Amino acid sequence: MAKRHWTFDHTADIGIAAEADTLPELFESLAESLAEEICPKSQVKPSTQRAVTVEAEDVEALAVDFLTDVMNVMQTDLFVVSAIQVASADSNSLSALLIGEPYDPARHEFAQEVKAVTYHQLEIAEQAGKWSGQVILDI
Repeated sequence: MAKRHWTFDHTADIGIAAEADTLPELFESLAESLAEEICPKSQVKPSTQRAVTVEAEDVEALAVDFLTDVMNVMQTDLFVVSAIQVASADSNSLSALLIGEPYDPARHEFAQEVKAVTYHQLEIAEQAGKWSGQVILDI
């Protein structure tokens, strides 16, 4: 199974969910889903990279912290993302590259603002050698 992600409805928010063969792929997929909600990747040229390193007390906090960093890079630093490569991830740390370019209002349109990545209904789990996860985004 290759990595994949999708959204699901949630009252006044949006949920993102993903499945993958490995934990790094799961984090990639969740982050790509978040990035797509903010600015469609079809508008973004993969011209430069931004490094992100996150440490947390457990895999759930790591997911929230990583997704929050991606959100902040896009909405605060105005760096739009077309792809994400997680070089390494375990239950307490993650190292990734965000691939994209600086925001250009003539070419990029923010689809929606994400206010926060929440712990509400947060799930990160491994079952039968596969990883799955979901998180609610406050929009």
